[in-house]
Amino acid sequence: MRKHYRSRREFMGVAGAGLAGMAVMQVAPAVEASEPDLIVINAKVYTVDSRMPRAEAFAVKGGRFSAVGSTAEIRAVAGKRTEIFDARQMTVVPGFTDCHNHASGEVLLYEVLVGNPFEVEFVTISSIVEKLRAKARQTPPGTWVEGFFFDDTKVKDKRELDVHDLDEVSAEHPVAVRHRGGHTSYYNSKALEMAGVTKNTPNRPEGTFDRFKNGELNGRVTDRAREVFNGVGRRATFTPQQTAQRSRDGIAHISKQFVRYGLTSVHHEGGELSALQDVRARGDLLHRVSYEASGRVLKSMISSGIQTGFGDEWIRFGATSEHTIDGSFSERTMVLSQPYPGSRKHD
Repeated sequence: MRKHYRSRREFMGVAGAGLAGMAVMQVAPAVEASEPDLIVINAKVYTVDSRMPRAEAFAVKGGRFSAVGSTAEIRAVAGKRTEIFDARQMTVVPGFTDCHNHASGEVLLYEVLVGNPFEVEFVTISSIVEKLRAKARQTPPGTWVEGFFFDDTKVKDKRELDVHDLDEVSAEHPVAVRHRGGHTSYYNSKALEMAGVTKNTPNRPEGTFDRFKNGELNGRVTDRAREVFNGVGRRATFTPQQTAQRSRDGIAHISKQFVRYGLTSVHHEGGELSALQDVRARGDLLHRVSYEASGRVLKSMISSGIQTGFGDEWIRFGATSEHTIDGSFSERTMVLSQPYPGSRKHD
């Protein structure tokens, strides 16, 4: 028997990676004859099973829960090669399922993160500007400089970004900062100029060009009004081989992050299906995937007669990807029957 005492962080990392994908604990009334690969003892286990809602320990064999019970009961089934984790009264729950996620992992690996995508952290506008300035110094003029994971509720300055802030980044580069919610972005004057957006540009039915009280553009653009920036400026380009490698590396990276935070099943809203399969084949897919198809993949499924549910326990076709009919609640672009708190606006 190999016995280990782990810190809370170490336990979460190892247990998350080793037990990824088990969204529901199966309570075993009898212990299997073969020795388990792993047992976790001295824990506060919430099984979410009415037959045994609480337990102290569990055993895992071949990536499956083989027994759940008291510490004494589970200790008794450990063999010579069984790894033992003493949880020291840590709480253990079944893995979480994320029902809607666009994270491919590439942004986390390769782009400028102006906010913390994982944990609550308050940042300053000056820190955002400095990160983007550093990127601009490495980027040819006329090429986009972009930041990701901005959260207007996590700013020490207690205000939103605006066009003047991003003008401090560069006057030679189009600059954009993406809100973590995915429905709004903030632009500098150069980007607005290149897209032909002025204070006289009317809002679109499906998006807005927001303004200061004096009528001047404040740089915030919502939902599909952002389409005016498509094709504007230059962006980094990659060969098909580089694109495929970035996709694979991104999936492998985000999979580690998912299990680190207890997500064992994730509904992927589109993304590169081939990358998911490649990462699984090389053993780096640590979470289970419900693939929400759209575009050419969805059309191919329909024409081929492939239905929801096709696949296996690691990668399976789920529902179709989201169909947007309105904006975002968190970014206050969704139409409501009552005004948003602190605002007179309904949309």
